[in-house]
Amino acid sequence: MRLVEEVADLFQPPVQAPTVEWLEEHYVLPDAGPYSFYNTPYFLGVATAVDDPAVKEIDLMKAAQIGWTYFMLGIILKRIYEAGIKPCPIIMLFAKTGDGKSFNIEKFVPTIKANEEMAALIDISQRAGNPWDNRPFVGGHLKIVGSNSPGNVKSTSKVGLGIIEEPDDTTDNVAGQGDAIGLLEERLKRYVGSLMMVGGTPTIAGLSKTADRLKESDRRQLPICCHNCEEAHVLDWSCVHWDEDEDQQHPVYGSVLPETAIYRCPHCGFPWDDNRRKQNIRDTCFDAYNSGDPMAGWVATAEFNGVAGFQDLSELYVCMDGTSLSDVVRDYLKAEALAAKGDEKLRRAFINQKLGKEYEFKGDQATVDQLRELCVGYQEMVVPKDCLMLTAGVDVQRNPARVAVIIRAWGRNGLSRCIYWGELSAHHSTVDPKDGVWKDLDALLFQPFKTEAGYPMFLSAVSIDAGDGFTSDAVYNWVRTREKQYSRCLVMAIKGSSSSKDPEIFVTPRSKSIDHKNPQKATKADKKGVKVYIVGTNKAKDWIAGQLKLLTQGVKKFLYYTGIRDDYFEQILGEVKAPDRSGRMTWQEKPGQPHEVLDCEGYALHAARAKRIHLMTPEQWDALEYELGQSDLFGKPEPEPEVVEEVEETESAPVDDWMGDYADSGDDWL
Repeated sequence: MRLVEEVADLFQPPVQAPTVEWLEEHYVLPDAGPYSFYNTPYFLGVATAVDDPAVKEIDLMKAAQIGWTYFMLGIILKRIYEAGIKPCPIIMLFAKTGDGKSFNIEKFVPTIKANEEMAALIDISQRAGNPWDNRPFVGGHLKIVGSNSPGNVKSTSKVGLGIIEEPDDTTDNVAGQGDAIGLLEERLKRYVGSLMMVGGTPTIAGLSKTADRLKESDRRQLPICCHNCEEAHVLDWSCVHWDEDEDQQHPVYGSVLPETAIYRCPHCGFPWDDNRRKQNIRDTCFDAYNSGDPMAGWVATAEFNGVAGFQDLSELYVCMDGTSLSDVVRDYLKAEALAAKGDEKLRRAFINQKLGKEYEFKGDQATVDQLRELCVGYQEMVVPKDCLMLTAGVDVQRNPARVAVIIRAWGRNGLSRCIYWGELSAHHSTVDPKDGVWKDLDALLFQPFKTEAGYPMFLSAVSIDAGDGFTSDAVYNWVRTREKQYSRCLVMAIKGSSSSKDPEIFVTPRSKSIDHKNPQKATKADKKGVKVYIVGTNKAKDWIAGQLKLLTQGVKKFLYYTGIRDDYFEQILGEVKAPDRSGRMTWQEKPGQPHEVLDCEGYALHAARAKRIHLMTPEQWDALEYELGQSDLFGKPEPEPEVVEEVEETESAPVDDWMGDYADSGDDWL
């Protein structure tokens, strides 16, 4: 009987242990020995959240060097160890595939080698057929993917544990396949008891995905008890102090003596040196955990709805050996010295990476409320008397399937008026060239527009986005057929430029045809007999932002009508020009904010530039007005010929065919 029991024990799956206990008993750090919360006491509360079945997601907004990656690795190893109890497919999502590869080489593989129990459960060999980014184990697999390759996420039907590293750096949409984070969330929904873990340093206030996700959480903070007065507070940079010596003038630090840095309790003013600071943090967290506090000292500041959020985790909380306040002070002084010369790059890095907070970028962009108050009283779809030409910008979306449209009227001296903003829903799919939405678009764009002057006016140019590889066939078909049928209108397929050289808003397309000497190199557009125009999107957005700013200052040239769809204002401000992590000023999308209006306005501007409106002389405007006035005011306008669809059978495209005009341009498109 005893032998039977012993054999049964051998085949008994391991029991799920509390995360804190398991990590300290089973987890070994490479070159550092057994894992200990003594060095990372602030993670005790995160570990208890991992074990809480009510927690579906953990969001952590943090400083850069607090030990998060190795804590997260420990959670992964525990799931692999316990996969015999419950299978657990795992996906780790990085900003770029290269980041994932670096993680595998520098951290994952060494960690597995340092843990003998794990080495027996997951194969990390480099033999053929064992790819680094897809590690199988009994009861699941670990995928390491980049947000620039969302197809790797799509290939997994369901996920038990999803981990996102640095969400602020992830790509929102690649090749029209969708947001990789969103794709991962959908697969987590298909797994009962799944957990999402998101950790990152924030970026610009209003642009940070890390901060944006935290808004949906219970936003926990970690107040630390002072050993002297026993009052608790969240550690704050304002409590860091240092001495100065006016007789000493360092080229960077000035009179400041960084080595004298201390932390002072805001309640009693008692000084904490580094040792005392670390001990106060440990005492607070361990006392709370040992007393049965389910949050191990963390305190929620908002209602809990399944998302546990951890914030204000700065380097002031770091308890690892070799860290000190004096080092943080030196980083601060370097940032301030550079900022005094006009370069904010290090100041932003200090706030993001050392304090774990958003950087408040003070731009001069107009606000939604400002724009909403500046509507002008003219009628939708009616051209005002002071406008003499119409252009349109069209953006094609797949999910949900729709076509977004801006129609803008143009007049003398840079005047323009938006006369329509709206969306046409696809009957089935915008990928289908035969979908009814394309004829709906015809009816909207190619009709005779009413004018306050009494004569009909037709669209002069339209620019439609063909950058989505999935819808490009349908767009090319629409452009090819409509430019033949509606000859009075310049119909252009466009793609936004990704060049760092910031091309002009309108660029004449390169000359290609389907019968050139190397037909095998023809792009998808060439094969469809369509020219593709490249839009200088950065300069287009710069121009629009400048017009909106002038509008708020009383220069009424870039106008829109009273009663325009209310989402116009949020969407035209859906991107902000702000410094990226390198300090370069770039246009960045606000998290979760649609921006089709801004795109369509840019495309309508591109169409106007194609008609050289910005170069027209007063005499040319007069001639155009005279020509429009000669229209038969009472007769019916000449009907447009019926559109004859020329939809061709399409072969399955190669994987990279979506790149269109960039398919033969090396890596420049990146």
